[in-house]
Amino acid sequence: MKISCSSRAKDPGDPIQIHLNLHIERAKRFAPFNFKYEDIDCVYGQVEEYIPLYGGRPAYFPEIMKHDLPFLYDNGIGVKLTLQNKTPTEEAYKKSKSALKEYNRKGNAVIVNSDKLAEWIKNDFSNYNIEASCIQDITDNEKFEKKAALGLYDTIVLPIHCNDDMKFIESIKRKDLVRLFMNIECSYNCPSKTCYGTTSKINLELKRKFVCSLIHLGQERSFYNDDIKWDEFYFDLKKYEAIGINKFKLVTPTEQQQRTALMYKRNHNQLARSVVWD
Repeated sequence: MKISCSSRAKDPGDPIQIHLNLHIERAKRFAPFNFKYEDIDCVYGQVEEYIPLYGGRPAYFPEIMKHDLPFLYDNGIGVKLTLQNKTPTEEAYKKSKSALKEYNRKGNAVIVNSDKLAEWIKNDFSNYNIEASCIQDITDNEKFEKKAALGLYDTIVLPIHCNDDMKFIESIKRKDLVRLFMNIECSYNCPSKTCYGTTSKINLELKRKFVCSLIHLGQERSFYNDDIKWDEFYFDLKKYEAIGINKFKLVTPTEQQQRTALMYKRNHNQLARSVVWD
């Protein structure tokens, strides 16, 4: 088992091991599996250097600090830069090169949304493992085979809802490339993932306002399930390991948008204020 752990919600002043211990202890309590430091291949998040190619989340503060690196590297854990910007430009890439050079070492990784960016990094910084982000929305075998055939990626992350499509997962020939989510965040039942586009523009300093498809656009979720406490939910990894998948992604657990629609309608104004930056 090789796990990519999120550093989201880590206080910059806290040692990284405190955050990883929370992941480990919470999985031990709620998940049908246990893991240790040795099972973690990377921690992903934002580093101290500002990188305009960041994506996924607005880059307002770092999570992985310089003081975290000795612990990570001494334990064989790499740093994964979250460069899923949907509209990378050559200018933004040039501005990112100093940070890419800083972390260009064996065991470290980048996660990207753009094949063009993957190619640039592969040519210029060959030590990185390159991961195709779930934002690429690879949801069937045809898309997967085309992506794998490019020869750019060491890993391909499938969107969370693909965990429920065992027929698709079983049909994948290159299961060694697959990374699946261990738990969930709000993209699981999001119909449009509008935030990824606006986040890219925020990090390129082209836009200031974050837009959520639920809170700001009022789009219905693809499902709600009140029978599950989602911040305690983990997928059953054994069934995926049984068919040859051994790479997984662990997000910071929170109670997300899979519960009653009424809860979000009732709290809409408060939620909207909490996710808007002007």
